[in-house]
Amino acid sequence: MPRFDRFCLGLSSGLTMVALCTLANAQATLQIMPASPRYQEPVYARITPDRMSGLYLYGAKVSMSGTGITIVPEAIIEIGAGPYFDVELGRFPTGDFTVYLQDPLGPASAQFTVGPRMPQGPTNGGGPGTVPAVNFSGMWWNDLEPGWGLSISQGATNRLFAVWFVYNVAGTPTWYTLELGGWRVYWNDSEYSGSIYEYTGPYFATAFDPNKVAGTLVGTGTLTFWDPYRGRFDFTIAGTSGSKVITRLPIE
Repeated sequence: MPRFDRFCLGLSSGLTMVALCTLANAQATLQIMPASPRYQEPVYARITPDRMSGLYLYGAKVSMSGTGITIVPEAIIEIGAGPYFDVELGRFPTGDFTVYLQDPLGPASAQFTVGPRMPQGPTNGGGPGTVPAVNFSGMWWNDLEPGWGLSISQGATNRLFAVWFVYNVAGTPTWYTLELGGWRVYWNDSEYSGSIYEYTGPYFATAFDPNKVAGTLVGTGTLTFWDPYRGRFDFTIAGTSGSKVITRLPIE
């Protein structure tokens, strides 16, 4: 007997029966984004309820066992189905994975394959790889020097872009970017070196004029990571050199 008939059989008539039967007959589509994730690229599942289900998603619980990922959606009954709901699954190593959607919108499933880690940048001996196995994206700081920080974004191809927000010689807030660099991976740490730029542009509350944006190469910088939580930032900017110990900022 179909799931809809089995659930609805014997229920009293009225609005309760309509609501429960609608819930029992719920269906949804499950879409993986991106469809072909790269190594350590964030992966999401988009759950789209059937328009006739009457379900509105407001949350989901995600668990993983081996290469299987299970999503248990949380939903309420509304007049008309809610829009799609995106769930973050995580970042994954190379391999094949299956996502299972359970009640009240399941069962449904989808598969995705994560491509191999992509080498990038020069290697300088002392280690077997050219990119780290750790993703260092996040906010970094020195807890003994509050007021400045370093925002690091490491993409799926392991390119790294960092913004350092500090104060200049006059005590005015300013920021620099670390970009256009490459990795050197050793046995005990990972090192990323690149160029440092300073940008100027139009005042944010006026009409934006891209012709007023200018980037100036002002130096070089190197990020050395000893582990996923600790590292050092060495820099030379406009003839001034220095070094800062950095740790991940615990904002989660």
